This record gives sequence, C-alpha cells and structure tokens, in this order.
Amino acid sequence: MTRLLSVLILACASLGVAATVTIIPGQTGRLGGQTVTLLRVQDSRCPINARCVRAGELKATLLVTAGRRIRLLHLQLPAGNDAWEGVGLTWASEVEIGKRVPVQVTLTDGPT
Repeated sequence: MTRLLSVLILACASLGVAATVTIIPGQTGRLGGQTVTLLRVQDSRCPINARCVRAGELKATLLVTAGRRIRLLHLQLPAGNDAWEGVGLTWASEVEIGKRVPVQVTLTDGPT
C-alpha cells in the first residue's frame, strides 16, 4: 500500500500544473520558482478597431531570475523561434486606437 501511494504521489508531481502570471511593463511577478520582470513591450499588432494589411506582432523583453541564474529573454506573439523552455508568452491584451493603456501579458512556465 505504501509503495502504491508513493508511485501515485510521484506521478501527480510529474504532471505538474503550469504556473501563470499576468503583468504590465515594469512589473515583477513569480512564475513557479522564478522571478520575471517585464522590461519592455514592442507592439505592432493591428488594433481591434482598425483595418490592417497584416496582423503584426508583439515582442516582450523579460529579465528572468532563478536562484543565482539571470537571463534576458526576448519572446514574441505569435510565437517565434525564440521560445525558451522555462518561460513562454501565452497572451497579451488587445490594443485600441486612441487608448493609451499598458499592454498586459500572460507568461507561463509550462508548454506554450
């Protein structure tokens, strides 16, 4: 019985639930065992109330700290080839013409 319980606990732990955090530029959040700071967002996406020739993209620059390791990441939506296994960009708030609202982004430590 004890062995079965140990196997079940290990199986559940290996499934793991991805952590997510939603932040705006300048904010810092916890993402699992990491600290992420959104340094900058470059947003060339088409606003929701406009007609555009192309959809555009959003690029986010992040500072990721895990223990003594520090990384500078550049992620984008739609996802490019610059994805890193420890942090992914999953969502960004919509933009509207004439509104100056900071873009919110959602990050995850799970698969994107």
